[in-house]
Amino acid sequence: MAETAQPSATGVGLARDSIIFYNYPLAFNPAKAKLALEEKGIKYTEKKIDLFNGQSLEPWYLKLNPAASSPTLVVGDEKIVESADIIRWADSQGAPLGGDSVDRAFVKEWLEKVDAWDGNLFAAANSSSSGAIKFGTKHKIKVAEANMKRNPDMAELYKKKIATMEAQLAEPDNREAVEQNLRQLAGLLDEAEARLSTNKFLAGDSYSAADCIFTPVIYRLFMVKKDKEFLEPRPNIQRYYDELKKRPSYKKVFGVADSGFCTAQTILPAFGKILLQKVTGKY
Repeated sequence: MAETAQPSATGVGLARDSIIFYNYPLAFNPAKAKLALEEKGIKYTEKKIDLFNGQSLEPWYLKLNPAASSPTLVVGDEKIVESADIIRWADSQGAPLGGDSVDRAFVKEWLEKVDAWDGNLFAAANSSSSGAIKFGTKHKIKVAEANMKRNPDMAELYKKKIATMEAQLAEPDNREAVEQNLRQLAGLLDEAEARLSTNKFLAGDSYSAADCIFTPVIYRLFMVKKDKEFLEPRPNIQRYYDELKKRPSYKKVFGVADSGFCTAQTILPAFGKILLQKVTGKY
């Protein structure tokens, strides 16, 4: 569905249609932000923005989010385009998740640590779908080049995005970058495993924003079929993840990705659009 209104309790004193969340349900970073919105019970309107077929490179969206990425949260006249910043914004609406029962200094530090890890590089370097990722990125470069010609006033934005995508194509072949990414992941997992030996959740006995940003990291391990390698030596994280999966927010965020049918409904139309543009040369 192109637009979905998410039922939730009152989170902020704004109407649902004044808070718009642009999401791609199969992507890594939007999941972090959506977990926070759901856990805080914030009313919002969700709109799908396709990151695979080039929709996010359309001029109207590039003006909202110059990185042409997802998520984007529009709150009235304010635009928030980083998942960690959306989590911080959501957590500031009323009492923060976990209240006084969690280590707030750790939450702040953990948001920065997890945000610094590139889950997209991890997938590109370790997933069996890495070929499809490269195919999609090459297509998006062509879309960006075509849009730049049609919108010369936005040329600098498109040039910057094209350079970013070209770097993303090369990075999975950079052995040093991939190894650093794995070391960074192992460090996060080891720290989480240690904390979960004495805590129910990462920052204490209550769920917090630290759990919002970390849940998609664990989910990504399953997505690229690396869960046994990384989680079997870490039983505390396995126990913790089993608890996370019971939360209503988890089902709302990962429901599409967990369903083969829903995933196909998301991906196949994008592939169709890509193939049509490739055949016709009209991007």
